[in-house]
Formats: sequence, structure tokens, C-alpha cells
Amino acid sequence: MALMTLIQSVNFQVPFGRWHLFEISDLEYVPSLVKHLCQNTLTAQWTKKLPIIQRQTPAELAANAILDALNTIEDIDSAQWTIIDFCSGGGGPIPVIERHINRHRKLEGKQPIQFRLSDIVPNLDAWMAHASRSDNLSFVPQPVDASFPPFSVISTTTPGDKQAAADQGLVSNGSKVFRLFCLSFHHFDDEQAKRVIKSTLETSDAFAIIELQDRCVGSLALMLLEYWLLFIISALWFWHNRLHLLLTYCIPVLPAIHCFDGFVSCLRTRTFAETMHLVEDVQGGKAAVREDSQGRLRRGHWVFSHSRSLHTWPVGYMDFTFGKKIEGK
Repeated sequence: MALMTLIQSVNFQVPFGRWHLFEISDLEYVPSLVKHLCQNTLTAQWTKKLPIIQRQTPAELAANAILDALNTIEDIDSAQWTIIDFCSGGGGPIPVIERHINRHRKLEGKQPIQFRLSDIVPNLDAWMAHASRSDNLSFVPQPVDASFPPFSVISTTTPGDKQAAADQGLVSNGSKVFRLFCLSFHHFDDEQAKRVIKSTLETSDAFAIIELQDRCVGSLALMLLEYWLLFIISALWFWHNRLHLLLTYCIPVLPAIHCFDGFVSCLRTRTFAETMHLVEDVQGGKAAVREDSQGRLRRGHWVFSHSRSLHTWPVGYMDFTFGKKIEGK
């Protein structure tokens, strides 16, 4: 405990604000094959545990945080809910999160929660493989823009002329929507993020933003070490993929991209306060009011909370921002 206190005393946030720099894997001219290999590495980092410095996988840690959030929703067991992951890429941690959450719910005698993958550039090959392994995981085959979502991913509680929508063949499945952003919200610049938040508050009933990095010096240092870490673990994780090994050990393209993109991701990541400022800009009016001693904030019909959990010793933290609608309170 004393050691962790000492480490945290020097693990300060960098003094300048958020920088929205480019990430290599986002660039259009980067081959899709390389992007998919990068996605595979991120998926492995989510779902595989590093010995000694990790007690559980980041995906399991995220699943526990989501499970705790779900348990605070009053009608989670009486109404139909769907968790829709936005910007899913190759699927990332969602298959593990879905299994973990629904395993717990089954042990408690509760009905499973449905999960859906979505992205503005659908990775159908990867998603079909994931969906084939679970009855509770599916995907949206069409492109999904998080700032302007199609009818298929909006909540049944969204205001509007439902009869007009039905006349056009757009029929809701009657589900409430929990939006999920796993390691993706930092990809939006401020204007994009405002549009995504506006859409989220208007067309969903709850959401969670999960980031595995922050703007603290410890997180930045971990990302710089990422280059060398991939040389150690890639042979264990991707021994069956010759191209992955080629672009790691012979031509170290993947370690270089992950090191650079990871460092930029840290600089892009918002604090909880910065995310709340975006909410305030979208909703207008006064700042959020404190709901209770646990630090929850309330604005209108929404309550927001934040938690921070260690995923990689000693300075790798998961930031979990959760919002839920409390209309009628």
C-alpha cells in the first residue's frame, strides 16, 4: 500500500490539455491487412492476462464494471435491454465481456443480456465468427455512425413518431439500449464527441465509456514500453500467424504502430470532468449538480459516475464513465 501511494504521488497528469493528434492505424492509406493485425493485437491485450502484473484480463475487469453498472439500473431485469458496442473494430473485448456478464447473470437465475457489435466500417468476417459462438451476441451488418445511428440501434424509449417509422418499415425490437464505447471514445475530436454524446442522450437509456489509458506520466511510460513488450509476447500470442510474426520481428511495423498510437491515445483521452463539460455543452444550462457523496453527478434526467481501477501494475488504470437515464424521478 505504501509503495502504491508513493507511485501515485509521482504519477501526475501531464500539465498541458488534451491533444487530438493522428493515430497511424486511423489513416486511410494504411493497408486494411495491417489495420486488422493491429486490431488483433488490441484484442489480445484486452483478453489475455500478462503474468505477475495483471490479476485478470482487462476485458474481465471491464465486464465487472459493466455488471456493477447494470445492477444499478432499476428495470434491468424487468425490461428488455440490449448492449450495443460502437466502434467495435474486430470485436475487441466484447465476446469476453458478454460471456462474463451472462455467466454471472445465469448463476443468479437472471435472463441473459443481448450484445450487438457495430462500426462505421463493419468487420463482418470477424463478427460472424464471434456471433457463431454465442446465442447472446449478434452484430449490425450495416455501417453505424455513432453520431447519427440507424433505427436498428436506437432505444424503444426514443421520442418520435413511431407510426411514421413503422410505415417506412422501421420496426423497433422493443429494447432499451445501453451504449458501450470500449477504447474508442478518445478517437472522436471535441465536435464529433459532442455529436456522439447528443445522440447517446437522445437515443439510449444508459452508456459506458471505457478507456485503458489516461494522460498521466505512468500511462505514457507504459505506452513507450509497448514497443519492447510486443517483442516478448507476440511469439506466444500469434505463433500461428506468420504475417503477424513477420511484421513484428523481421519488419517491426506492428510494434512501432502500437507504440506511437498508444502514446497518442493517452494524449487524446479525456478526464471525467472534460467529458462532463461536453455533456454540459450539449445540454446547455448550468453545470451538473452533485447527486451524492460518492461523486455522482446529475443533469436533467441523467446521472453520471466515474471509477478508476488498476488493470496493469503499477500504473495502468482503466477509466470507467457511466451514465444512466432516470426519467420520471
